[in-house]
Amino acid sequence: MGVYLVVLAAIKLFGLGPIAEITLVPPDGRGAALIGPLSTTYIYYLAVFSFGLSGDLGAQQSIYPTRFFTLPVRTEALVLGPMLYGTAAVALLVETAMLLARWPWGIDTPVIWPALLAAVFLAWTQALMWMPYGIRGARVVVTVIWLVLLDVVVLLAMYFKVSEPVMLAILAPQLPLAYWTACYAVGRARRGDVPDWRPAAATSAARMGAGTDGVAESRAPQVAGFASRARAQLWFEWRRQGRTLPALVAMVLPVELALFWIARDAPLLLLELVLFALITPPLLAGFAATMVSKASPDARDSQAISPFIATKPLSSAVLVGAKLQMAAWSTAATWALVLAAIPLALWWSGNWPMVAEKTNRFVFTVGVPRAVVFAVLVVVGLMATTWKQLVQGLYLSLSGRAWIATATLLAALALIIVIGPLVQWVVESDDAQAAVWNALPVMLALLVAGKTIAASWVAARLARSGLVTDRTLVRGAVRWLVTVLVLYGALAWMVTGPLVPQYFLVLLAILAIPLARLSAAPLALAWNRHR
Repeated sequence: MGVYLVVLAAIKLFGLGPIAEITLVPPDGRGAALIGPLSTTYIYYLAVFSFGLSGDLGAQQSIYPTRFFTLPVRTEALVLGPMLYGTAAVALLVETAMLLARWPWGIDTPVIWPALLAAVFLAWTQALMWMPYGIRGARVVVTVIWLVLLDVVVLLAMYFKVSEPVMLAILAPQLPLAYWTACYAVGRARRGDVPDWRPAAATSAARMGAGTDGVAESRAPQVAGFASRARAQLWFEWRRQGRTLPALVAMVLPVELALFWIARDAPLLLLELVLFALITPPLLAGFAATMVSKASPDARDSQAISPFIATKPLSSAVLVGAKLQMAAWSTAATWALVLAAIPLALWWSGNWPMVAEKTNRFVFTVGVPRAVVFAVLVVVGLMATTWKQLVQGLYLSLSGRAWIATATLLAALALIIVIGPLVQWVVESDDAQAAVWNALPVMLALLVAGKTIAASWVAARLARSGLVTDRTLVRGAVRWLVTVLVLYGALAWMVTGPLVPQYFLVLLAILAIPLARLSAAPLALAWNRHR
């Protein structure tokens, strides 16, 4: 991020590109491209500094790392360290964004309270995430409700144009309150104090089968077994990591939907907000994948695999298949939340008539069949992208080599920082568009060739190692081919004309459907189990 800001400053000072021309004009797409990496980094800070990537968000116990509880320091010190470090980091990040907005456009933005708001938002996220709760899932509900209430107060203050001293008076007391709440939460977690909010009847039924010595008696209720070991492993993966992505989206989505209130008379702004809400699950899936793809989150080495997993009487292919199915269920739960929340927010904010008018105009222009297929492609494509973000890193994290996963994460963040301004530059430059369009078929063909070679090598290794049967390999190849053909058929029917050649759509369909990296996951896990 520091390098990114230095590059932006150089472009601005020395006039090295179109971004340098952003001077004394209203914010536009170029501004979104510049601020996008800062927003992505802020979401990453929320996940990292609250330890959301290293714990079960749906569990009753605190997600504060238990390894810190044995340190010879007071509980206040355990809280002060990550809270001080995190709030300082997010405050500096947001303050940088404010200064960046002031410099190119000359906008009179607030100086202090946006950074203080970011720090307060993170501090309360930490306090509520570290609190032990009496029932599973309460952590997400309580955190979302409290943060939404905080955002509502801030949005109302902005709507009524409250002065900056008043905003500081509202936000400043929140930091010590969040700190004291976090101390109370971590103190309870350090004592092992986990409350039980279940009804008395359910608690009595749960204890009915255990005697005073903890040994189950004959009165214990019989629990139905699973149909297969694979189904049992799927249940285990869901209970451990399936709720991670829905929980992250549930915490971020209300903040985004609250902004619909300020876009009543701005169709373009509303469109950008809706698009950003739609791409939130794929973005957060990249962060959730660091937890979902771990072989054993409870192991001392987060990239290693625990003996409990390594010695299970299940093949590596079955273990990977359970993670893939769990990611599919997690994706479905996430998008059920998103697709239900966005229309509700549009109706509640009074923007639904404007959206309906734009939708009717689009349907009238392209026709009902193409509009329906386009909507299906967008929704299915976003869901598939979310699932792909969750599982495409399995072959890295399951290998047990921490340096590979770390290098890949840094490369992905660097790509996010670079891709926004680069795409915006291509959009605004006719020469760049012509060069990219002329070279695009060759680039896609090279990517397809590399993907095919990698998939062939992985398939040969899988067949030689015996991790999967030949029938499974053939079945997987047929399913992949059918999916590619269906996607190509939909694209060919949607996009007709001489401007887009058919081979271009074929290459896009091949690249869109994952193959080599998913197939390599069983090899990586087998390598990790026997190292």
